Amino acid sequence: MRTTDRPASPDSGAGVYDKSATDFLHLRDYFRIVYRRRWIVIVMLAVGMLCGMLVNWMTKPVYEAQATIQMDMDLNVLGVDRPLVPLDQRDWMREFLPTQLGILESRNLARLAHDDLTHTDRSKSDGSNLASASNAPSASESPNSGTTQAPAVDDIVKGRTVSLVKDSRLVNVGFRSTDPALSAQVANALARAYLQQNSEFRSRTTGDASDWLSKQVGELRKLVEESEEALQRYRTQHGADALMTDRLGTEQQNVVVQKLAALQAAETKARTETIEKTAQYNQLAAAKANREPLDTVPAIASNPYIQGLKGELATQQRQLTQASKELGERHPDIIKLKGAVENAERKLQTEISNAARAIENDFDAAKSRERQLVADLARQKLEVQSLNGKAVEYTALEREATSNREVLDRLLQRSRETALTRELQPTNIRVLDWADTPAFPILPRKARNVVIGLFGSGGLALALILLLEAFNTRLTSPEDVRQHLRIRVLGVVPRVKPQNGRASPLLGNEVPGQFAEMLRGVRTNLVLAPELGAGHTLLVTSSEPSEGKTTSAANIAVSLARLRQRVLLIDADLRKPRLHEMFGEDQKPGLADVLSGKTSSRDFRKTKVSGLWLMPAGTPMRNPADLLGSPRFTKLIEELRAHFDWIVLDSPPVLAVADPCMIARVASGVLLVLDCGRTSRDVAAAAVQRLEAVSAPILGAMLNRVVLDGRGESYLPYYHRSYQAYYPQDENNLLPSELPPAVSE
Repeated sequence: MRTTDRPASPDSGAGVYDKSATDFLHLRDYFRIVYRRRWIVIVMLAVGMLCGMLVNWMTKPVYEAQATIQMDMDLNVLGVDRPLVPLDQRDWMREFLPTQLGILESRNLARLAHDDLTHTDRSKSDGSNLASASNAPSASESPNSGTTQAPAVDDIVKGRTVSLVKDSRLVNVGFRSTDPALSAQVANALARAYLQQNSEFRSRTTGDASDWLSKQVGELRKLVEESEEALQRYRTQHGADALMTDRLGTEQQNVVVQKLAALQAAETKARTETIEKTAQYNQLAAAKANREPLDTVPAIASNPYIQGLKGELATQQRQLTQASKELGERHPDIIKLKGAVENAERKLQTEISNAARAIENDFDAAKSRERQLVADLARQKLEVQSLNGKAVEYTALEREATSNREVLDRLLQRSRETALTRELQPTNIRVLDWADTPAFPILPRKARNVVIGLFGSGGLALALILLLEAFNTRLTSPEDVRQHLRIRVLGVVPRVKPQNGRASPLLGNEVPGQFAEMLRGVRTNLVLAPELGAGHTLLVTSSEPSEGKTTSAANIAVSLARLRQRVLLIDADLRKPRLHEMFGEDQKPGLADVLSGKTSSRDFRKTKVSGLWLMPAGTPMRNPADLLGSPRFTKLIEELRAHFDWIVLDSPPVLAVADPCMIARVASGVLLVLDCGRTSRDVAAAAVQRLEAVSAPILGAMLNRVVLDGRGESYLPYYHRSYQAYYPQDENNLLPSELPPAVSE
């Protein structure tokens, strides 16, 4: 279930938001939701089971009898070949079986079964009945057949069942009826009708095929005679006997064809060589035309011998250059070296000229060889074409005559097989088991109906619970506060049942240990909150009335006083003050009197809790918002901070009046009290937005009245009843027992 998040304001004092919080519920959350509304599930399951039992009681018993039919491929009783278009096993399973199932489900077969049941006095055996069906129970032989009326065709169609046994060639044909004897009679009648229909169809098909084959044999025999006469005439007219019929003619034809293939390969190779030689010749011609050195041609430059001569020439030139630096021009060694260089140059030029002439000669030879091979190939093609001209026409005549002869032989064989099959009348369909009168009904399926009722009602109950949860917009856990309000949770306070006439719990008035311990957790987070700073001025408010803010403010003040801190509790709810009643003090004089100048700023009184002082609301005024927004109120808080370690202010609800926004100006932090399971997300979000609009320092929220029963209904998934062993139960040593009962804020 997905939740909708309110985007956090960038300038809000929302504190730290837990990014690990997911937008989706965990599995344990779903279990907790279901358990919380378990009575819906229990009631729906009971209704579903009753519905299933009611269906079983109202449904009339229905019986089903089934006959099992075996379907095989065509029986090869004569040991002959299969049909002209053979089918393998997969094709047969894919095409034949679905076709037969369609025949079994046809209305025509139901009509034949109806006629079989109606005419109970027909003869047991006639020419159309199968030998395999002679032992089938007829309608007149079935039990109770004399007292059962044959159902109509429409009734047979509606009650008939046809099913294929998995991984087999067995088909179950059944009939459902409230009469067990009738169900067996109709199932057997359907099986007999199918056997009769299949036998008649095969007999008719075999007869038609036999007649057609006889006609085709006569026509094809004439065609074979004509094709053989045409082949004989061609042999006589063209003298093709020796060429096409004996082994010598075949060898001659093969030699001609092989020679043509060899010439084609040689011509292709020669053309490739000509292309290579032409490229070298063109490079040589281009070098001559541009008067470039011939050794720049790649074919000449890559000659190993020429490369060796160039290396030898370079060595001698280098020796001559080195010797010229040391010896004179007429020195014998210089003259000898110059002669060697000239001889090397002449030898190199001679080899380059020879290589150039070799390229030209190779080019001429390649073109000549290519022309010769092209001419030879053309002559060989003419020879092959002349030979093939006779071979093609002769082969066509011979192929036609051979094909006609083969077809005639196959048709003669198939005609004989069909004639024998027509006499034997074999069948590939037989009844494996005839239907017996069922002893037990198949409907109603009592256990299944009850299970369906239970699962259906259970699914409906879960859907209803999830739907209710989806439309539930109330805050029920700290996770909801983090996801939807984007503020941290400073703690949770459990719901406490009223005791001794007190509607709201107050520390010291016999509160449970878990209440006091969890309130200490809130106190710890407040003490360690860096936002409160040195002022320690805390404003406690709520979104709307009756969320427990006044009781929470009083309990927080009492808990802080336990730390031996000087704590002042101010009732800033000038419209509906309640703190003076909780501590048994007078309402006036108080805050309103101080702000209006009727009394001094020190008009606060010590309570019966050590370290805790109370400033009540004072005399009711018509303009409380103006008093709280006055500079005198700011100055009052500044003066009181010098005398107290903590100042806790109780204010009206945020959405009810503007007073909390005025008080938030002087507060170090704002604590928003939320009633678990009652406060709406939208209402709480509106309160947070209103506080953020005046830049109120929101510390976080306190989730009040959280259910902690330890039986799965708890709003805190991590809470366990074993935690109660760590909570002290003696919480009555702070306030005397004569304190008045706490009132509901």
